[in-house]
Amino acid sequence: MKQRSWTTMLLRTAGMRAAVLPISGACALTSAGLTVQYAGVLAFGFIIMIAQLQIALPFADLGLGAAVARAVARASKGRESVAEVRILVRRTALVLAAVGLGGTTAATVAGVYGLWSSFFQVPDGLGPQVDLVMSLVLCIFFLGLPMGLAARVLMGRDRTDLLVLLGLIPPIGNLLLVLLLIGAEAPPIWLAVGLPVSTVTYVAICASLAFLHPRIGLKGLYAERADDQQAGSSGTEERFLVAVRLILLGGLPVLLAMAGRALSEQHGRLVLARVATAADVSEYAMALQLYMPVYSVLFMSAMVLWPRFAVDPDIALWRRANVMFLGLGLAAALGFALLTRPVSNLVTGGDLVPSWGVVLGMATALVAQSMYLTQANLLTDRRGFWRQAAMSLTLLALVIPGTVLGVRLGLGAAAPGISMAIGVIVAEVIPGLIMAHRKVNRPPHDTLPSDAESAPAQRNPVQTKGNRREPSVLQPVRPRS
Repeated sequence: MKQRSWTTMLLRTAGMRAAVLPISGACALTSAGLTVQYAGVLAFGFIIMIAQLQIALPFADLGLGAAVARAVARASKGRESVAEVRILVRRTALVLAAVGLGGTTAATVAGVYGLWSSFFQVPDGLGPQVDLVMSLVLCIFFLGLPMGLAARVLMGRDRTDLLVLLGLIPPIGNLLLVLLLIGAEAPPIWLAVGLPVSTVTYVAICASLAFLHPRIGLKGLYAERADDQQAGSSGTEERFLVAVRLILLGGLPVLLAMAGRALSEQHGRLVLARVATAADVSEYAMALQLYMPVYSVLFMSAMVLWPRFAVDPDIALWRRANVMFLGLGLAAALGFALLTRPVSNLVTGGDLVPSWGVVLGMATALVAQSMYLTQANLLTDRRGFWRQAAMSLTLLALVIPGTVLGVRLGLGAAAPGISMAIGVIVAEVIPGLIMAHRKVNRPPHDTLPSDAESAPAQRNPVQTKGNRREPSVLQPVRPRS
């Protein structure tokens, strides 16, 4: 697959996301309005919190998929053995399946013993089925972990635009299921199941394209690199437990980085559900319904940088990308600030309109996050992800007590956005720019060791003898002396 220029792909991805945003946004807001009318204002925030426990499912690979995306991108450019990609994908999927079964068991036990309803302040009227529904949503999340690799494969194949188009499935599916549940007069808490079910449908389609399609996914890669595949098909046997250990070690920093960032972005509802009122949770949830689609335009657009930086951390590309995403972030924040209140008023009939404090705090957080997106897609080797892990965990350590403090100071639903904006700048933007600047200014020969550590397994250089290539063998990553 011929890789297109980054500007073309970025504009294509951003344009497609902007084009589908009115459809997905209309579906999400219609679902929100129906939920408010059916379940009530106080229950709305809690229902949305449960529904979006699995919000990371499209990329729910526990960090292990980062090596897959990087390996697929490098194999597409002829810099990685196709045989190793095949082994890496298969064994990573097996590890994720085992983790998913363990998570499913834990979520089921938590529901049986009523841990969810005892921890959160459940609004009146949601009934005793909270534990059942929360466990069901989490079980859907964990059982879908192996399919989370599909999005990483498509991203490595430079098909981020396809992911954007398929992203219409969750909001449309959720709206249809909400209408169905309301028509069946189901208990309000069951409205939280629509988004998880439709999201699983989305990743299932991604998986069919990534693993079964003859051109788009891995089959297309194998066909393009048929000589590499044949040359590398022998000599790749390795003890399974050793491979699992290497995969887990390689995925650990990515897992920490992704978990820290995801929890930081989603901490607002969880913290407010614990220390604030149900009204605060609902007000923040409504603003977040508009925030996430806008942020997704920036996030999905930035992902086109990953396969390019994986091949060449070019300083010119880094500078242009930083300037472009700052501009996009400012424009997105302005649009969010101007539209959130009138759209919320229209959707809920005036019952649930976020305050200006909530809107401005989240708009500032949007700008801050846009300034970090380039760095997040540049620092994707093992060393880079350890640095991202440190920044993400630092961010999490700042925003949770910051939000709790803000609630106690009387900021209410505005506390998470303000805390997030300050935390991202302090913990990610400033140190991220410093680390990224050093990386792109490093001489080319100094970047080789970090690239060699990018995946859970490292291969010996491919030796050539005439027109024949010697097979490459997966080897454990050895520590530097």
